[in-house]
Amino acid sequence: MPNQPIAEEELAKELEISRTPLREAMQRLELEELVVRQTNGRLKVAPVSAQEVRELFLIRSMLEGIVAAEAAEKCTEQDIRHLSYFARMIKQTAYEGNMEDISHFGSQFHTYLYELSQNKTAVKILRQLNDHIMRYRRLAHFIDTKETSFEHEVILNFIVKKDKHNAEAMMKKHVLNSMEKAVTAIKQYENKVNEIK
Repeated sequence: MPNQPIAEEELAKELEISRTPLREAMQRLELEELVVRQTNGRLKVAPVSAQEVRELFLIRSMLEGIVAAEAAEKCTEQDIRHLSYFARMIKQTAYEGNMEDISHFGSQFHTYLYELSQNKTAVKILRQLNDHIMRYRRLAHFIDTKETSFEHEVILNFIVKKDKHNAEAMMKKHVLNSMEKAVTAIKQYENKVNEIK
């Protein structure tokens, strides 16, 4: 959880690894600002912030829009079948209220578009962004994501029509809608943490 202290010795025991590979992993996480070093030298999980969410999702919306446009140009019938399956599963799991499966199939949908786009630079940056965004997705159980889950079908329809401009615009809208949900999740999380204190 955000701001949670990290007890390296306990974590090494829990993961059944020596402290050396754990320290190396912690250094990487610190470089990526997923963990932060406190003034006493100990590490803690990085805090969450609405500002960071806005920045991450804004950049993600631009890159995902590019990816969707390029995928619309390159998709085949087989690609459409794969994407249709993911979109159906997202919709079905949204009806069931299964947040973990919504996230799983949503990631599959987006990852498939990444590969389909063949835009290595955009995909590389998106993967880095998504590592940070995953922290905020874990807070998503505080909110209803059904609305954003149905947007995958709309994006898919534009891709099927090879309408790259609307696929790009809808993908941007989808990611920005997800941003609003993430900001709401942060606020609800902060309220819950403050109630406990």
